[in-house]
Amino acid sequence: MTNQTCVILVLTFLLWNPVVEGLGADEPVKTNREGTRSLIAPDEEVMWQFAIMGDRTGGPAEGIRVLARAVEEINLVEPDLVLTVGDLINGYNERPLWLIQAAEFIETMGRLSRPWYPVAGNHDVYWRGKGRPDDEHESDYEQHFGPLWYWFEHKGCAFVILYSDEGDPKTGRKNFSDPACQRFTDRQLQWLDGVLENTASLEKVFVFLHHPRWISNYYKGANWDAVHDRLAAAGNVEAVFAGHIHRLHYGGKKDGIDYFTLATTGGGKAHDYPGAGWVHHWNLVTVRPSGIDVAVVPVGSLLDPRHFTPKRRALSERLLAADIATFRGGLPVEDASLFPKPLSLTLRNPVDSATLRIFLSNPGGEVEFPTREVVLGPGVTRDLVVKVSLDGAILEGSRALPVIDVACYFDDENAKSIEVPVRRIVVPLDLSGLPSRSRDGGHLSLKRPGDCVIVATEQIPLSQGAFTLEGWVQISDLEGRKPFLCKTNQSEYGIFLDDGTPSFMVHVAGAYKVAEAKSARIQPDRWHHVAGVYDGSEVRVYLDGQLVGRTAASGDRTTNALPFIVGADPNRSGSPTDSIQANIDGVRISRVARYGIESFSPLVDPPFDRHTVIQLPLDWQLAGFVSIELDADEGGQTARIHGQATCESGSAVVQ
Repeated sequence: MTNQTCVILVLTFLLWNPVVEGLGADEPVKTNREGTRSLIAPDEEVMWQFAIMGDRTGGPAEGIRVLARAVEEINLVEPDLVLTVGDLINGYNERPLWLIQAAEFIETMGRLSRPWYPVAGNHDVYWRGKGRPDDEHESDYEQHFGPLWYWFEHKGCAFVILYSDEGDPKTGRKNFSDPACQRFTDRQLQWLDGVLENTASLEKVFVFLHHPRWISNYYKGANWDAVHDRLAAAGNVEAVFAGHIHRLHYGGKKDGIDYFTLATTGGGKAHDYPGAGWVHHWNLVTVRPSGIDVAVVPVGSLLDPRHFTPKRRALSERLLAADIATFRGGLPVEDASLFPKPLSLTLRNPVDSATLRIFLSNPGGEVEFPTREVVLGPGVTRDLVVKVSLDGAILEGSRALPVIDVACYFDDENAKSIEVPVRRIVVPLDLSGLPSRSRDGGHLSLKRPGDCVIVATEQIPLSQGAFTLEGWVQISDLEGRKPFLCKTNQSEYGIFLDDGTPSFMVHVAGAYKVAEAKSARIQPDRWHHVAGVYDGSEVRVYLDGQLVGRTAASGDRTTNALPFIVGADPNRSGSPTDSIQANIDGVRISRVARYGIESFSPLVDPPFDRHTVIQLPLDWQLAGFVSIELDADEGGQTARIHGQATCESGSAVVQ
């Protein structure tokens, strides 16, 4: 849309919706403000609501908790009434267990603040086991839940409940997958005729049953057409609702009748895929004279605002900030033959007013837990020993390090279970037993865009004053911007090789001071040593031991919290940009100006001395890291490989 079109639309709107000077007493929306636009009042159309629950059958034991949560949410909405679409229990059993399951369902639904009405499903009436009665569980159902088919009136509308598991009228056999068992009997159809006659003067009729018999490929022997023709002829049937298939399905509108199939409310799901109709939910139906609106409400999506008390907020924030799970030490990797190896995991409840339920998982299968669920009382700490297995792909860096996911729940003062966001913790490695340098040497190979090595800023304890940055590079493509060794972003320092020209920049006194080679250039596919020096009075850049550029500079360096990146430079968020494809070796940062105006012979991986801040020999990689020397007496420090960078054998060649 062009700007001119937008202007025309705005002017048209203003012409048809003028701003009034003031609102009179007869205006539907009252104010004492002048010069404001008039607002319309809402329609006074009468409306009311009812809720429908899906199948409970087939879900895990905790499915009853899903049903209980749905009950709590429906109570927040306070509809006029609640219905089900059958399969209230797992059933398929004998009477003792059936009675236990029925009592559990009835007790849970009894917490509703509004009346509820059942629909019988196959799991509610099919008998499995010894001593099968002729009517299976039908009499049990009618004694404990209600009639198999019935109707009632509410606010000028009729609710008609059908029974879709009568079975084979000749044998009495019940099996919903058998075409002979998929028909409504003449007895029930004659009853339905009488109901539709008695409800002809009502505004709307809603029909409920368990099996969506209108889905013809599911019920090849069904006589649903005989039912539909009756409903269509009545002229006031608004919608039909069913369940059974455990997946949302809209059958469309036929002869003015909407056909809806619900999924589950605690029942079994083939997939956890709400977008495709597999979802725990309940439906909210809004009834108006003009029609109905049906909304799917996923279980867990409605919250009670009264539960968000200051106490709960403080508790949840405390848990969000706390280190609930931490590893003690790291996993030794100096001897890969010893895997799996034990590693201590500390679990802590940092609050003194709630009990935590902690659930541990490992997506990759490399971690074994002595238990996956831990309950911690207020202020309690517990240590677990887990076993971790590493394979060659992890050690080579082609697979990520193992992680554990820590899920945590607590109950607030209303006994509501609150979930804390899942924490993902990387299994730490102990690299202290590995030498930083290998006997045969090595170098870093950056072959793809995004490849680089990232060193955290806290690993570079570089104070103000003089310093030296240096490294070896072999590069083929010299065109364009080429960040080599950088901690730059309106601050700090970096070496660049733009268009093959070495330069070194330091941000001092509020601006970058840049030393750039005047005539020297690096050669493609050849190893070169490039160094930058800041001595407090000037910035210098060197190529292969020769001073090739200098500029006056003084003052303190402008620092930042961004990482130091080998083979790229950081953006404002610390992510690498403009990465180069090159081979790199012998990167070092020193806290002195190592080189003056005299030429020198650069070394590959020079000895670590007291002036060295960090040194990256880049001889080997392990599990996505390269070794850093931070101190002559301290090992085990690493920098993270980004992308698919690798370390290859052979050091830079001095030419």
